[in-house]
Amino acid sequence: MYITAPDGSIEYVAASPFEVETEMKKFYADLTVLLETEMSIGEIFYFASMIHLVFVKTHPWNDGNGRSARLIEKWFLAQKLGEKAWFIQSEKMYYNQHQTYYSNIRLLVLEYPTLDYNKALPFLLMLPNALFKG
Repeated sequence: MYITAPDGSIEYVAASPFEVETEMKKFYADLTVLLETEMSIGEIFYFASMIHLVFVKTHPWNDGNGRSARLIEKWFLAQKLGEKAWFIQSEKMYYNQHQTYYSNIRLLVLEYPTLDYNKALPFLLMLPNALFKG
């Protein structure tokens, strides 16, 4: 699976179909551990953002990966912070800053096997900034 830019160029090469099952099992195992772990507010926002990023970079489906990643992010926040987390205006912020959203996702490189999560900080900061920029 690869994602193309509007001009037809390849923007990202996702996990191969042969890797998706294993990668998603790891994703759900990590998610289970995170849900069971006591966290500070900062850690909750960090892991919610990272869950979003890992899911979207794995890109397990043909369509709807971004929407699903944003929903999983919000669901994680609600699990950790309570029902009021659903009112955090993250989707609005991602929509209003969609060029920055995609630019920050692209920072991790072109192909799944060589992703560099050391470059994830600009993306990870978007969610907590939604609290202030809505």
